[in-house]
Amino acid sequence: MTQFYSKRDLKFQLFELIKADELNQIEYFKDHNRETFEMILEAADQIAQKSLRPLLTEMDRNEPQLENGKIKIHPKMKPIIQQFGKDGWINATFSYEEGGQQLPWTIHIAAGFILQAANYSASVFPFLTTGAANLIRTFGSKELIEKFTPNLYSGLWQGTMALTEPDAGSSLSDLSTTAFPTDEAGVYKIKGQKIYISCGDHDACENIIHLMLARIDGAPAGTKGISLFVVPQKRIDTEESNDVLTQGIYHKMGYKGAPIAHLMIGSEDQCEGYLVGEANQGLKYMFQMMNEARLGVGMNGVAIATAAYYSS
Repeated sequence: MTQFYSKRDLKFQLFELIKADELNQIEYFKDHNRETFEMILEAADQIAQKSLRPLLTEMDRNEPQLENGKIKIHPKMKPIIQQFGKDGWINATFSYEEGGQQLPWTIHIAAGFILQAANYSASVFPFLTTGAANLIRTFGSKELIEKFTPNLYSGLWQGTMALTEPDAGSSLSDLSTTAFPTDEAGVYKIKGQKIYISCGDHDACENIIHLMLARIDGAPAGTKGISLFVVPQKRIDTEESNDVLTQGIYHKMGYKGAPIAHLMIGSEDQCEGYLVGEANQGLKYMFQMMNEARLGVGMNGVAIATAAYYSS
């Protein structure tokens, strides 16, 4: 069995150094204890050892490919993504009422560390979905929550964070993707493009749900005029194309097994997006997922360095 992290060190960090087992003193986590936390970590270890690690080299050498407008990824990723959904990893930190486990983020991200150390490319799919679903459940209407979150939680649909544009990388105030109001309240026609979208298209899920920043036509310039939208790749009711087309693919160093898409949105003026929360509040909302991603990327660095240490 290949070692890519230290169980002993991880448990030392969690339970002896930061006393994570004492989190059950908080009402929301009261049903947990060290035993349940260690069960979560052991479950992550089993997935990492049996499913993710064996695909590491293969996924790195055989990158996702764009064929006939669709990104194809390693065929063994589909059952892995489904397992993440079935086993409750995607919504583990959410409430019992939402089907979650009310698991502390500290333990959830520690389990993520194990998966990331095993195979970073394979580990990103469920955690992107978690972030997208969390945005909808936090800021979305009851209708949006009911329409989108169940299939995100189950792993049937993939979630993404769609921010970057060719002329608006880290400078989001310059984004030009535009949302045009329709006769239906909360529904907009979206037009623009997004680049470097992790898991922005692939063939292992039935639909891709983009949490996308855009500017409503006529909104203020700069960050004050940015809104947040749910933009599915396929129409929810008919499963027809929602005019979100994959025009390119990127292969990121150290991350080659994951599909990174260049998306064209609304080329046929047929892309529908659903406003999340209030207009012009999108960047504030998106910071929730961005900050979750920052924590995740920090742990990614630790995980990859740890794997490199044991590999050496």
